[in-house]
Amino acid sequence: MVLRNGTAAARVRREEERTSMHERKIAAAPVALLWTGGWDSTFRLLTLLRVERRAVQSYYIVDRLRHRPGVPAEQKAMARIREFIAQRDPDAAGRLLPTIECAVEAIPADARFTAHYEECLKAGFIGGQYEWLARYCAARGIDAMELAIHRDDKARELLSELIASSRTQLDDRHRGDSRYELFRCFRFPLFDTTKREMRARAHEAGFEEIMSLTWFCHRPRNGQPCGTCNPCIYTIEEGLAERVPLAGRIRYRLRIVPRLRYWLTRHPDLYLKARALYRRIRPRQSMNGGAAV
Repeated sequence: MVLRNGTAAARVRREEERTSMHERKIAAAPVALLWTGGWDSTFRLLTLLRVERRAVQSYYIVDRLRHRPGVPAEQKAMARIREFIAQRDPDAAGRLLPTIECAVEAIPADARFTAHYEECLKAGFIGGQYEWLARYCAARGIDAMELAIHRDDKARELLSELIASSRTQLDDRHRGDSRYELFRCFRFPLFDTTKREMRARAHEAGFEEIMSLTWFCHRPRNGQPCGTCNPCIYTIEEGLAERVPLAGRIRYRLRIVPRLRYWLTRHPDLYLKARALYRRIRPRQSMNGGAAV
């Protein structure tokens, strides 16, 4: 009996050791993170580097300038943030691997994800970037890319009923649902966090100053946030209006087309009809075979 109990105890210890080694291996592996130089993804980046002390493999998809003129500003912001981290925290800088960049037109086409994206639009508006991000992860074999979707994010509304009890990924019970299939390669560590909470946590952790180097505007005017693109609107409405200059805030108050576009996104049926009409009037060639929005 003693021998049998001793054998069982040894087996348990070996299993615990294997589990511990597996957990350590996961903890040592770099976290895959979509980093744009914006507020949300930079907050997650700095939390991983300076609070959780994890290595990070960041990814950045280079969008076409005619769709997002703010790309150069995003790239400059990321370079400034890297330099600041290197100066203030060399240890954290050593855990930040070189960013892997990919042009959006270089992402292989995949009709499955394009179809899932189109189906998602029937339930509610989400940006076209989620379609090509899903294609990118599938092409690269990435199954746990972190996205900085947060509490006030529009995409969160689409996914809220699919989220697992962990609150960081979708529940496998929803396999087959287009929302699940489009977002299954992603993780959502900020799903229940607001921008204001990020600011408070950044202050507590001592990296609020770095957060001031982030960039968010897609269509800057004279090197300043425009106040009318979606990221500017969300920044103002989610409690960080001071990050948009006065001229931008005035444009935000006077905007007409963005208000109409936002109203359409709240009515999926009308949005899809307007989108189809726009495509007929002004057809756009999709260079990468994906969804044009």
